[in-house]
Amino acid sequence: MKIPVLVAAAALSLLIPTAVFANSLESGALLSIKSNDGSLNLAVYDSQIHSGIVRTNPCDGGLITDAYVLQGGSPSGCDPGDIYEVAQAPGAFEFAGTGYKFDVKTFYQFGGCNTSGTICANPDSGFLTVTNNGASSFAGTITLSGNSPLAGPPYCAAGGAAFDSWTTGLAPGASVTLALAPDSSNCGGYNAPQTQTLTAGGTAIFPVGTDDYELAPLDNGGGEQITLLPIPVLQSGLNPGSNPSNTFNPGASFSTFSCSPYADFSEAGNPECTEFQLTCSGAADCEQFLYTATTHYSFPPGFPGIGGPAFLKATGQSCPSSLFDKNIFLFYSQDTTHKGGGGGLSCFVAAFDPNDPIVPSFTSFVGFQSPVSDTQINLIHAPQAVPLIWQQFLSPGVPLTNLTFCSSPNPAAGSCTAPWINLGTIPITCPAGPPVHSTTETTISAAGNSGLQNFGNGNYQFNWKTVKGAKGCVSVVATFDSGLVVSPATFQYQ
Repeated sequence: MKIPVLVAAAALSLLIPTAVFANSLESGALLSIKSNDGSLNLAVYDSQIHSGIVRTNPCDGGLITDAYVLQGGSPSGCDPGDIYEVAQAPGAFEFAGTGYKFDVKTFYQFGGCNTSGTICANPDSGFLTVTNNGASSFAGTITLSGNSPLAGPPYCAAGGAAFDSWTTGLAPGASVTLALAPDSSNCGGYNAPQTQTLTAGGTAIFPVGTDDYELAPLDNGGGEQITLLPIPVLQSGLNPGSNPSNTFNPGASFSTFSCSPYADFSEAGNPECTEFQLTCSGAADCEQFLYTATTHYSFPPGFPGIGGPAFLKATGQSCPSSLFDKNIFLFYSQDTTHKGGGGGLSCFVAAFDPNDPIVPSFTSFVGFQSPVSDTQINLIHAPQAVPLIWQQFLSPGVPLTNLTFCSSPNPAAGSCTAPWINLGTIPITCPAGPPVHSTTETTISAAGNSGLQNFGNGNYQFNWKTVKGAKGCVSVVATFDSGLVVSPATFQYQ
């Protein structure tokens, strides 16, 4: 069953990591299947392709897995030796949807070559076979890729950049076999980032097996190159082979929290979570634009659910991290969604408080409420006062009752009393109007100097004093000291 969605919204401050920590778990190599017409964009990592036969790797300090077949069965990339490698049971994964079905098999053997004959085992290596078991022919590109710390002949890819691709299509029933290197267990393992280029206001969806990670900008200019790398982490010290480098650590700010396990990355008795490293390059607004982030995933079989959901961010840190300092949580649903919002790309993880009762869904910000619409553009006549009404929650059933107003979304340390909110506007493109791009946020004023009104039980109202003569369209942005940023409604001046 698909399980949670986390959502967050934020403004970007970026970090480009050079490497993950030594002995941390790796993403594994990436298989991607992309059709020529753009209708299919599928991807799965070696860490998500399971055999069902869980074993203890001899070189990994007691770690167990039934995945990572392509890199010899080691989650950290150590070399377990030929006898262990070739004894692995094959891994299997299925892509199935409307109009397509692909079966994926990973295996490790002495001898053999990829379909193109360009990569052959020396003496043994991992291979991946994709079979088109759908009713229609596939036209597009099938790629296996990954970056390894060890590089060059005779065992590894040149520069550590392993890449094998098939572009001639697959008829129904046809197969193609891909490979990474002549001895893919002898290269230190593989990490495989995915990169997409944003359009202005467009959404980047990164497929991760049956999961995905979405980044939806609010005010970007376009051209930003967003790179995502999933880093698996063991959920707790109870996992076999746990050590500080491979196990989730929420840090001092969220010491009671645990991470949400992902079925695709877990084995029986070995729940694993995923920390997502996101970076941005190629555009001047990489560190400024606001976004909503969403991760869809499934819980492992038998996992009961979570309470006190959170979406943690480690500002300016590489994954895995023990320095989570922000909770950009907005929404959770047990049908697969964690959502949050803010700014600044770093390390993110879906998390929860194990001390809270399990809930099917939860929203931290409920608003804006009537008379403002969150689904349609609101027409206003400046200098009309607009009542912004919402309810704020700390956790399910626990309202936030002491919110204060801050005059800046980025205040100096100690200048505002936490927990605080800042309300501002950013210009946006009106329907059928000329494109508008701005990352400049303007804090709004209260009509009649009424300020932020607290009606108890987490209910708040701010009477926005619109500016006489204002034109165009704006989004109202709410920024919280927790790191959460939301933009619940848009307005058009008349």
